Amino acid sequence: MHNLSLDFLFHPQSIAIAGASETANKFNAGLKFLEGLLAFGYKGKIYPVSPGGGEVLGLKIYKNLKEIPGQVDYVISAIPAQYTPQLVEDAATKGVKAIHFFTSGFSEIESGEGEKLQKEIIKIARRGGIRIIGPNCLGIYCPSGGMTFNPDISRQSGTVGMVSQSGGNAAHCIHEGNSRGIYFSKVISMGNGADLNESDFLEYLIDDPDTKIITAYIEGVRDGPRFLKALKAATKVKPVIIFKVGNSDVGAEVAASHTTAMAGSSKIWEGLLRQSGAIQVHSIEEMVDVTAAFLNMPAPAGRNAAVIGIGGGASVIAADEFINAGLELPRLSLKVRQGLLGIQGSEAGRIFKNPVDVNNFEGPEKFLLTVKAIEASDNVDFLVIQVAYDHFGLISAADKEFLTGVYIYSVIQLKDKVDKPIAVILHSFSANHTKKLALESYDKLSKVGFTVFFSIPRAAVAMSKYIWYQEWLKSHRAGPIKKSAG
Repeated sequence: MHNLSLDFLFHPQSIAIAGASETANKFNAGLKFLEGLLAFGYKGKIYPVSPGGGEVLGLKIYKNLKEIPGQVDYVISAIPAQYTPQLVEDAATKGVKAIHFFTSGFSEIESGEGEKLQKEIIKIARRGGIRIIGPNCLGIYCPSGGMTFNPDISRQSGTVGMVSQSGGNAAHCIHEGNSRGIYFSKVISMGNGADLNESDFLEYLIDDPDTKIITAYIEGVRDGPRFLKALKAATKVKPVIIFKVGNSDVGAEVAASHTTAMAGSSKIWEGLLRQSGAIQVHSIEEMVDVTAAFLNMPAPAGRNAAVIGIGGGASVIAADEFINAGLELPRLSLKVRQGLLGIQGSEAGRIFKNPVDVNNFEGPEKFLLTVKAIEASDNVDFLVIQVAYDHFGLISAADKEFLTGVYIYSVIQLKDKVDKPIAVILHSFSANHTKKLALESYDKLSKVGFTVFFSIPRAAVAMSKYIWYQEWLKSHRAGPIKKSAG
């Protein structure tokens, strides 16, 4: 079932870009792909193709594919749809292995002409042994192969793979991930999936040694049984995180117009994903949150959390959100609470139940003793440190910057001194000043390897889903998924 023969898509030695011409006065998609690949450092040969010939960015423009002297492995089509049958014919003559169609105007439009044209290019491609990505998509991002559709995204390879039926959501996920220290092995924006579809790419990623976590943005599938079979095979060896959309009537109609995907009922999808062991998320941000937990955090032994932080109000919010997400907040034993009293000196202005409100900035030594005392509880599986920014009414901006800086330093000192998994929540940064502080804190914490979330609800949901997958996995095979670098 697994299709490792698709490796050739991600490391072509030569790329022709149909529609790349020197255009000063209007947007030219072919030129954008060309500029992107050159800026990204693609090391193979690049051949711009346009009927007018000439030169672009120091490269000769060939009038058609057949005119190119060397081998062409991969073609990017950024030409109008009506010219694509001839392009595929020329590609077959040239021995091209794959064509990525950025070109739209096929089965995603209501006109019967688009459907007819798509069938025609697929027929010619199959006859010539060519695989098609798209039409109507951004194509491939693979840092190790120098492949990209945007020069601004990271050149660093990671361990997260993504299959996306939307180019915009693929780009969003890469930017969101990169901003949080998450890097990708391969991202496929596949559009209509007229030839290679979501099942092909999911089957490929199962055995791809560079991919440890699979993510997917799905509007609908072409072959339900095949996709389900691939999904069940994937979840037993790698976490699969799926953002399934097109669940409302209007959403399903838009999905059909976008990529011709059949959407299906949300209840059916929810059940199928759960039974298959896939983690269902409801936004790109949530997808990245759950991915971050897998990448940076050892799997907790269970659902019992101890939440530690400054602020009674934040503690109450955390209690509600964690319980609503299906996590447990066990009350700390009398022995542990007495230990905390010994460390802190008094319970005045503090809460020693769970969540624990320490309500002071007394420095790293006392904070470490406090966290170690809570970690020693038999009924605690993982720790959550919450850091609020705009919860403090009496503190000036300058004092807040100093005190939160001390607090973040204290949290960083916990690294490698606490054995149970730790997550950190940065929240309530409403003012521009505190948004900046929160982002600086994030950089410091993530650099030393903490899993960091940007709100209490997001942390609760992501941790619950991370633990759910470990529970599902345990019931389907022995042993947890090990955390992977990247």
